[in-house]
Amino acid sequence: MSTAYPGLYGFREVAGLPTTDGRRVRPGVLYRSGTPQFLSTDTAWRLYTATRIRTVVDLRLPHEVDREGSGPLAELPVRHLRVPFQARNLVAPDSAVAPMDPEDPLVTSYLGYLDSEPTPIAVIVTELARPNALPALIHCTVGKDRTGAAVALLLDAIGVCRDAIAADYAAGAAEIAPAMERLRSMASYGDAIDIYPPEAWQAPPEVAVRFLTAVDTRFGGVRALLARHGVDDATLAELTNRLTEPFDTEGESP
Repeated sequence: MSTAYPGLYGFREVAGLPTTDGRRVRPGVLYRSGTPQFLSTDTAWRLYTATRIRTVVDLRLPHEVDREGSGPLAELPVRHLRVPFQARNLVAPDSAVAPMDPEDPLVTSYLGYLDSEPTPIAVIVTELARPNALPALIHCTVGKDRTGAAVALLLDAIGVCRDAIAADYAAGAAEIAPAMERLRSMASYGDAIDIYPPEAWQAPPEVAVRFLTAVDTRFGGVRALLARHGVDDATLAELTNRLTEPFDTEGESP
């Protein structure tokens, strides 16, 4: 759990990651986390004042949001963008738990988000490219799977090196176990999480690389996927400009 923001698992800034063309992700524009519903009012305000987030991208299912709520961030002057990453074959209509493929649980689940409904990532890219959309916080519940897939796709679209994407994906590994355990107390999860395989409690960096490689194979790459769902080159260029900056002129390099 974040020591700065008690109640919030998986929170971190996505910054400094190098791109393939010699840029890096700007500081102070992109954050990721698990669900903010457990923040206190004071802590939510401290998060808001420290990050100045303007957009919260919520990847949870509609019924999940309705049952769990968004916590005190919903009361602050922040735009809340609901872009659910769909999961197939939920164990119950009011649950957010879905079985995972035993062969490759994580990558198969992440591809499943795109197979079920590929437009959410296009919506995220389009909305974050708009003026005054940043800084943004992207979150789901644990902050690993839906958030991990969305952030990986977003970073790949703006040209971040895949080894850096993989390192960011794996960076929150220490908080996965307590975040997963907290699911038992949540109305949308409970003991149904016992169907998850051990891999659901892990975030090895190679999963992010294999996921993006599978996107290359199945969809022709992230940019091709986005193009098929209405994201043009100008929008990607605008997002890239807003999220990245050149390395400084004093000789710093990736």
